[in-house]
Amino acid sequence: MKTDLSFVFDRKNTVKEPKQKGVISLRAYQNGKVKYFSTKIEIYEKQWNSSRQEINTRHADMEALNIQLQKFKSTIENLKAEYYVKNKPFTLDVIKTHIKKKDTYNKHSYIEFVKSELEADTILRAKTKIQHSNTIKKIKEFTEQKDLLFAEINFDFIDRFINFLRTKGFAQNTIHKHHKNIKKFIEIAIKKGLFEIDNPCKEVKVKSEEKPRNVLTVTELSAVENLKFEKHDHKFEQVRDMFLFACYTGLRISDVCALKTEYVKELEKGLELNFTTIKANKHAVMPLYMLFAVKDLKSKPEQILIKYLNRDKELVFPKIPEAFINRHLKVIASDTNIKFNLTFHIGRETFATYMANKVPLGVLMKLLQHSDIKTTMRYVHINEQMVKDQLIKVDWG
Repeated sequence: MKTDLSFVFDRKNTVKEPKQKGVISLRAYQNGKVKYFSTKIEIYEKQWNSSRQEINTRHADMEALNIQLQKFKSTIENLKAEYYVKNKPFTLDVIKTHIKKKDTYNKHSYIEFVKSELEADTILRAKTKIQHSNTIKKIKEFTEQKDLLFAEINFDFIDRFINFLRTKGFAQNTIHKHHKNIKKFIEIAIKKGLFEIDNPCKEVKVKSEEKPRNVLTVTELSAVENLKFEKHDHKFEQVRDMFLFACYTGLRISDVCALKTEYVKELEKGLELNFTTIKANKHAVMPLYMLFAVKDLKSKPEQILIKYLNRDKELVFPKIPEAFINRHLKVIASDTNIKFNLTFHIGRETFATYMANKVPLGVLMKLLQHSDIKTTMRYVHINEQMVKDQLIKVDWG
């Protein structure tokens, strides 16, 4: 069914004098029926060229507005072609529904959308929500506290926002994180029908930088293990033990802090963890008796669990805030002459690096609860001291 499209000025004849402006509308004709759709562009009658169906040179923004008109028309023509390819009937009502939906999309706030999504998300960690909120703060700073509509998000906006972050002196990985956050919620908006174009974040490339990561050597790990505490330093001892447990198991801080006694299974061979991880939401079975085994003794992670396990309590380890743990780890690093701050993530990477020399990568991926082998590879590091430690053991004959 043929559909003719053309532009008309002031179709309702509301302009009665030269100082009045009229609206340009798109006229759609199909099978004897006509519908008009407003472009929301208003001009004076003298600025309209009816024979060419475009704005003339009497308007200062003639070129920009004519491009806008052609885009409006092209959108409908592309829609018509899409329906043709899908062998679906293209009617005037289809145009009406599309434009109505587009008007709604143009008025929808990206910032309010992200806020509502974060509020409704019951799985996302509080720390991650804070990171997304920080991205919104930076967008507000960039737009000078103005709202940001989905209709305003395009390649140019993303490109200018990234350059704005660079001028503020943010590190490349921080910029990458903000870019990734925006990209994520645009993808969600596309799925929910609030964003009609391709994600512009895909066109603006922001790479992350691979930075050297710290991993504990055998000597450094031993220093943490052998650290002695005074009686009044029991909190430091608890934090140290929780950190070492992460080094022996590769568990994230969230899983160590929330480790329940019911997750600890007592088998004939020893202790085993059977639980669902918090961040990845994946079921994990971890035979602790087989990790960092010590001859004629319980394995190292088992020794720590036995020290704290009390079946009358819900959690294995004392309930300690993450901020408190991180402050105490800084002191422990200083007391053991480790030249970098200790974190549970360093414990996780230390575990991954040591295990990479002992088990296939597929097994390590399972132990770390990863879905992609590439992610596992990023956790495996060999530092200079570890190279020296291994070379010392070489028998050169």
